[in-house]
Order: sequence, then structure tokens, then C-alpha cells
Amino acid sequence: MKVGYLGPKGTFSYEICNNIYSDEYEKIPFWTIVDLIKALESYVIDEAIVPIENSLQGCVTEAIDTIIKSNNISIYAEEILKINQNLMAKNKYDLNEIKQVYSHPQALAQCRGYLQNNLKQAELIEVSSTALSAKEVSQKENVACICNMSCREEYNLEIIEKNIQDNNSNETKFWRLLNYNKEVIDANKMTLIFSTEDKPGALFKVLRIFEENNLNLTKIESRPTKKQLGQYYFWIDVDLSNNVYEKVIKELQDEVIEFKLLGKYKSNIGG
Repeated sequence: MKVGYLGPKGTFSYEICNNIYSDEYEKIPFWTIVDLIKALESYVIDEAIVPIENSLQGCVTEAIDTIIKSNNISIYAEEILKINQNLMAKNKYDLNEIKQVYSHPQALAQCRGYLQNNLKQAELIEVSSTALSAKEVSQKENVACICNMSCREEYNLEIIEKNIQDNNSNETKFWRLLNYNKEVIDANKMTLIFSTEDKPGALFKVLRIFEENNLNLTKIESRPTKKQLGQYYFWIDVDLSNNVYEKVIKELQDEVIEFKLLGKYKSNIGG
């Protein structure tokens, strides 16, 4: 079995991929989310794990937009990874010995307070991923990087300080994807996409269906259809705390213009 993740080795996607999938899986890195999902869609890989939302930065638009347009992709599980940023280097330098700090722009931003308080003298160098920053630093003296713990062994780095992020509530949600519909017996969540007519009350009529059937919406977000300015898809996550979802799906299909069920799946968030 082959599972794809957003590479290279040392990314947070690589970390959660190793956490979830055993050594029986061949773990294949892809350089973009689009390439990863397209590989799953064309059966190059059997599964994919894709970042979909971050608690600080919000939706990963490249992922959801690609999934919306896909033909055979479905969600079968949802996972969460706590994002901890760590300061590492080739050697265990004192902070005042560090001249440069490499990392992805988001990681640098997430550690801005720590950097300002402890590494004012260091030049901040932006690179395309935290994993690449670790690779760069592994070959240089008196420089450091901000990355996750999986980079430590991968690039033979020393930990200077752990958990230097300014906000400890930083988490990323990942979807585990298949290229076919798999029945999940203990599904507790459903994700769907739809579009409505552009007229007063159209969205209200759709949302009322959930209220009338006592289904809680845990997320609603709009994404452009990319067909015409002002046209949108609505992405909705639904808590499946009761068994009326089949009835709800039928009512929704009668009310909307376009409809796509992305999956009924097990969410492992919060337990």
C-alpha cells in the first residue's frame, strides 16, 4: 500500500504520516498539494493525508479547491496534529552565537515573540519549508532553524530549545483521503459542498434543513466556483449525532443547484 504526503521529509505532514501509518505503507512525498491529490485521483497512490485547516491560518485553500474539483476523492478520517516549533542547529550553540535563523515564513511568524526577545541579532531567512530549513542548517555553522521534531533525526540536528511558538493553541487538521467511497461504520462527521441560486433566502432555506433535523454545523465556509465572479460553493461540516443524514441529503439535493458529498467519516479530533 502506498500513502502520499506533502513533502519533503521533515514537514508536519511527514510527522503525522509517520504517526498514523505503519511501516507496511510505502510513504511517498509530493511537492505540492495539487500533485498529491491528483496522484490519488489517478491511482498512483492508495491513500493520501492532506492538511486542510490550521487553527491560526485557517483553511488550506489549495487543498479544498482541488478536492472540490476531483472526481473520485472521498474523506474517510480526520486527524489533528499539535504544531510545536523548535529551535535546532548543527551544534548546541548559545543563543548569542547564532547569526541567522532559517524557516518557513509561517513558522517565523509563529515564533516572532521568541525571536525578538532572544535572537535580536540574528538575520531571519525565509525558505519554502521547515524541512528545507533543517537541511540548510545541517550544513552550516552558527545558524539555526525552526522546525518540528522529526527533523532532528532526519538531519542530525541538536535541539537548542523546544516549543518556542508564541501561541500554544496552534493545531492543524488533516484529512485522510481515498480514491473510492468507503463505508465508515462509526462515522461521526460529514462534509459536503453545494451551490445555491443567487437570490434572497436561498442559503437560508438550505441551512434551515439542518436546523429542522437537529443537525449541528461545525463549519461553514464559502469558496469561489471559479466559473464567474460572485459565484460560490459552500463547504459545510456536519456533526452526525443522529441518523437522519440520508433524509437531509435528499432534502438538500432538492434545494441546491450543485451538490457533492465529500465523505461521512470518523473525526479523531477531541478524543
